[in-house]
Amino acid sequence: MDLSLQQLRDRKLFQWAVAYLAAAWALLEAIDIVAGQFAWPALIGQIAVLIAVCGLFVTLILAWYHGEKGRQRVSGPELLMIALLLVVTGAVLSMLSPDAEPAGGQALSADDESLPLVIIMDSPHSTRVYDEEVLAANGTNADVISDILLDLPIRRQKEAIGANWHRDEEISSFEPDLVIIHYSGFRQDFEDLPRPRLRLFMSYLADSDTKFLIYSRRSEARLRELVTGLLADLDAEHPGLTSRVRVFGLDDYGPPKWLHPSTSTHLKLAVKEMLGL
Repeated sequence: MDLSLQQLRDRKLFQWAVAYLAAAWALLEAIDIVAGQFAWPALIGQIAVLIAVCGLFVTLILAWYHGEKGRQRVSGPELLMIALLLVVTGAVLSMLSPDAEPAGGQALSADDESLPLVIIMDSPHSTRVYDEEVLAANGTNADVISDILLDLPIRRQKEAIGANWHRDEEISSFEPDLVIIHYSGFRQDFEDLPRPRLRLFMSYLADSDTKFLIYSRRSEARLRELVTGLLADLDAEHPGLTSRVRVFGLDDYGPPKWLHPSTSTHLKLAVKEMLGL
């Protein structure tokens, strides 16, 4: 019988490989499920696969050198091979890092005009801020939303709005791909009254391809009812407008706070879906 085949059997190399692959496959499937639920970037899955491949070779090396009784001492060649695998894995991980320069020699940045432009609009007034932690840090809803979307391949621009805001034409000239706007951002009350100022702003972008994500501390069903009524006449003048509008009612995802994990996760998923990311 061939000596190398006998050595493979003695060291149970095939059994170790099958056991490792089964465990790694189950772990990668679990990571994929969790990543989908929490909108993790695709990079995490890529890194997990790479580490799993490296782990397979490390397992095979350990099985080869320690599969037989009496061969438990760590040898120099064994350490050298494991170290080389770790160095190669680390080098590839650094290439996959978001800060690494992609192929083609052009680093991806938030200023890259090929990326979708997302404008986040909300009032800086303290009554409009949803999270006590954000308010304590003198932040706004726009600040925390921008942070939630930080790892998406988009350009983010924050815009403070209020009763006296009048930069409609400027925002229109930016030709944003998506506008995330507070339903009550132009006024301070929480009543279910029409928002004519919101309707006026959206009229400036009614004939563009801009999409809108309108949010509020209401149920999504109630917010959709309000927005549909608000834009009924405008949609008649600009057919297809409401098909580009999506509502986000925080009450549907838990406490009406952006820092709640479910809320932030569903917001990121909604933005990814609307931009096709």
